[in-house]
Amino acid sequence: MSNGWKDKSELEQVIFSNVHGTPELRKRERQHYLGHFRERILEAVTWNQLKTDKGKSHIKKALTDPRAYELVIHSRARSQAMPLIREAQSNDVDFTVVNNSQLKGPIVVAVAAKQAVDVKRLHADEQD
Repeated sequence: MSNGWKDKSELEQVIFSNVHGTPELRKRERQHYLGHFRERILEAVTWNQLKTDKGKSHIKKALTDPRAYELVIHSRARSQAMPLIREAQSNDVDFTVVNNSQLKGPIVVAVAAKQAVDVKRLHADEQD
């Protein structure tokens, strides 16, 4: 078989997809950002940051951004993030609690936009 996906025949693509599942675009990145691409994240916090007022204030500020579309919460942080859920609801921002064993990385709460945004640095990028 050829190395590149585009180089594969339609039959090879179907067989590969049936055996290995449909190829995913930037799977590791989506696992790190709770199922979203980095370019759609307005703000994100780690578990330790979520426990602080500073971390919560960063998320609350992001929820007031007009580009905020969805508050995404890892299931293990659901109870800790309840004030953020209420804040999202008051700002008409949807929220989703994700429970996926394939999620990797320290991020437990993120605010996502519907379109790509240019956010250079997330709070989660800072040292705890």
